[in-house]
Amino acid sequence: MKAMKLSDLHSFFIYAFFGYALIFPGVLLFLRLLAIRCPGQRLQAYLVALTAPFVGFVLFHTLLVKRCQAGILTTGPFWQLFDAFCRGGYAAIGYLGPVLVGLLAIDLLKAVAGAVFVLRLRQQTAELPTDERERVNRLLTKSCAAVGLGLPEVVYCRRDNFVALVAGVRRPVLVLSAPLLVVFSDTELEHILLHELSHIRHGDTFTGWLLRLVKDAVFFSPFSGLLLERCLLEKERLCDLEVVRQTGGEARAYAATLLKAWRLLLQRREMKLGLAAKLVGAQNGLEWRVKSLLENEAADRGKLCAPLFFALLGTFFAGTILLLGFIC
Repeated sequence: MKAMKLSDLHSFFIYAFFGYALIFPGVLLFLRLLAIRCPGQRLQAYLVALTAPFVGFVLFHTLLVKRCQAGILTTGPFWQLFDAFCRGGYAAIGYLGPVLVGLLAIDLLKAVAGAVFVLRLRQQTAELPTDERERVNRLLTKSCAAVGLGLPEVVYCRRDNFVALVAGVRRPVLVLSAPLLVVFSDTELEHILLHELSHIRHGDTFTGWLLRLVKDAVFFSPFSGLLLERCLLEKERLCDLEVVRQTGGEARAYAATLLKAWRLLLQRREMKLGLAAKLVGAQNGLEWRVKSLLENEAADRGKLCAPLFFALLGTFFAGTILLLGFIC
C-alpha cells in the first residue's frame, strides 16, 4: 500500500472537478435509461455519484496505479494535456486550499450551531392547552410505535413560519409549531408526525450534515451542489413513502396534507434551516413529491431487482473510478 503525501492533494482537485463533470450526467442517464423512480435506489445512485471522486482519490493514492505511474501516454499532446491538469491541480492547492479549510471549519461550527438552535427553541417553548397536548401525545405515541422508535424530545415552538421539523445533529429533537397544530385534523397531524419521525429513524439530520460537508469539500464543482439537492429530495420522498405505508396507502390524503401545510406557509417567510429536516421543503421539490404521491407510486414501482441494480451501479462506479485514474 502506498503512503499518501501532501503533494498528492493536487490530484484531489482534478478528480473532483473532472469526476463530477463525468459522473453527474452519467448518473442522470443511468436513472433515465433504466427508468428508476424508486427513491431508495435513486438515493443510492446519487450517493455513489457524490462520493466517487473521494473514493477514486483515496484508491489511486493507496492501492491502484495511476496513468502517470503506469507509463501510459508519456509523450505527445495527450501527455501535455494531462501535465497541464497536474499543474492546475498544484495551483489549486494554493488558491482553493485556504477556502476549502475555511468551509470545512464552518461546517464543523454548524454542528455546534445546531445545538445552539435547539437550545433557543427550548427557551421559546409555548404552552399548549391540556386537550391539545394530550391529542399530540396520543398521536405521537401511536406514530412512534408504528415506525419502531422511542418517544423523542418534543419542543412546542411559538413560531408559525414552519409546521414541523427535526433539529439537532447529534440528538435530534422534534419541533412543532404550537400555533399551527390546531389547524390540522388528527389524520393530518399523524401524517406530519410520521414524516418527521421517519427523519429521526433514518438519522437524516446527521447524514444531511455529512453530505453538506462532502459538498463543501468540493465547492468548486457546481455538480456537487446539484447532487446534494437530489440526495436530500430523495430522502424526503423516502419519508413520504414511509407515511403512505404506515397509513394504509392513503397517498392522496397525505399529498393533501403537504399541500395544506404549503398553503399555510405561503404568506409567511420560512426560516432557512440548514441543520433541520422540514416537512415542507423547496417548492420545486414539493411539486415532485406531490406528483409522485398523486401518481400513487408504490415502493416497488420503477424499481430494479436488487442484484441487477447493484451490479449495474457497481459497474458504473468502477468505470468512473478507472477514468479518473487515467486523467491523473
